[in-house]
Amino acid sequence: MNLFPCTLVYVDVDASPGDNSTNRDPLSYVDQAICLNNSLRRVEMPALTIMTNAPALVAERLAALAPEKRPALMTLTATIELPKDTPFYAAHFKLALMDQLAAALPADTMLLLLDADMVALLPLARDLLERCAQAGFGAFDISDQVFPAYGSERVVGDLEIVAGRTLRNPRWYGGEFLLATPAALRRLVPRAREFYARYVRESQRLRHHGDEAFISAALNVLVDEGQTLIEVGAYQAVGRHWPGNNYRDVRWFRCCSFVHLPGGKALLEKEARFPEFVPERFWRRMRVAHWRGRVRHALKRIARWLSVERLATWSVCAMRGVKS
Repeated sequence: MNLFPCTLVYVDVDASPGDNSTNRDPLSYVDQAICLNNSLRRVEMPALTIMTNAPALVAERLAALAPEKRPALMTLTATIELPKDTPFYAAHFKLALMDQLAAALPADTMLLLLDADMVALLPLARDLLERCAQAGFGAFDISDQVFPAYGSERVVGDLEIVAGRTLRNPRWYGGEFLLATPAALRRLVPRAREFYARYVRESQRLRHHGDEAFISAALNVLVDEGQTLIEVGAYQAVGRHWPGNNYRDVRWFRCCSFVHLPGGKALLEKEARFPEFVPERFWRRMRVAHWRGRVRHALKRIARWLSVERLATWSVCAMRGVKS
């Protein structure tokens, strides 16, 4: 199977910026995509294609690059509508992207859908790609991160609200990585559209918003109906890293094919200024960002502890009628 690496850059100056984005430039995701494409070229993977609703604006941003270093462009036809203040607004349009590519990709080509704020460090293993091609899907199960953070009962509840049914083994799939054959996409998209409609109707009841909610629900239902799905995280095809998070040792990510940095967008935008992606430079900057994050987390814990101690002292003094 051939690979079609692709990312979504949905531009809407009136919409809320991404929840993890601090850059108010609506084209900052193009800079992240440039870095991703440079990293793909370094590991000799196919060039990235940017699917966007604003091809002229994106092309203008890419114009300074040499033609052989530019990501390809495809025009996205948006086929959904939702309020522009919806959290993770732009990510919802991945559904339109998948719908469009389900009809456009050749039968021998798998979609590799990536978020722009990622880098490729190693080629994807051939045996993993073969397994995903045979199964139809390769997806990134992040239930072990999402369930403890928000409570498994609440997460499963959201998935079952969106799916409209009880799920046998509910899993939450990260939206940053999806491998899918065109035939599998044609099974996924109708279910995802059905669940997207329910997701919009029930949005006030949901704790989780974004494409992961209705795409995860659709994948769960397909699996319940017999669809095979390869969990790619176990193969270290992708890892999600937050600065300062000690969920995994930083060294673990060096063995991943792709690293997703939702809290490291600024780092990737700086990397895009270089003509080539250099892993050692990237790792050096990522480690600095990680340790800064660790310090921030430590200071926040200390501040919370001091607040609790002060409140406890104030409560004791108040009961005794003594000023603190």
